[in-house]
Amino acid sequence: MPGVAEVGGARVPAHYLLILAVTAVVFALMAWFFARTDPGRALTACASNRYAAQVVGIDVRRMGLLAFTLGGALGGLAGVLTTPVQQVTFDSDVTLIVNGFAAAILGGLSRPMVTLAGGLLLGVTQTVVAGYGGGAYQMEVALVLMLTVMIVQAARTGPVPEPAR
Repeated sequence: MPGVAEVGGARVPAHYLLILAVTAVVFALMAWFFARTDPGRALTACASNRYAAQVVGIDVRRMGLLAFTLGGALGGLAGVLTTPVQQVTFDSDVTLIVNGFAAAILGGLSRPMVTLAGGLLLGVTQTVVAGYGGGAYQMEVALVLMLTVMIVQAARTGPVPEPAR
């Protein structure tokens, strides 16, 4: 059957393999960009502490524009890759946003590899739930995983101190 590849005994649509390959390449390029280039380091500095980045001479407005442009380009690439697989309608962004936030919360925003692993874990979990329990529960899986991780993180950090009076 054209458009289908066999991977480990499972039949996988070739477009999914394309998405996986492009994601791996873009992820590697972004890791290189943030670790090895001055603009990448400046973006990281602005994200960590805007005031300190400004004090050392980084133009935080320009970095904000660069972050917005980079986010738009990556979002456009994601849209081009996922549109053939998932129908895009006026309200289809809700599912994508919830899954994106869930992946970010599962992995943490400061560790990209763990965030990627969190997104993959979320996708596999949603697929298993859809296979055994029905596709209607995929969004709930993301929400329950997000809530569970946030509760565990809150329990680990302890109670919030009372403000001084």
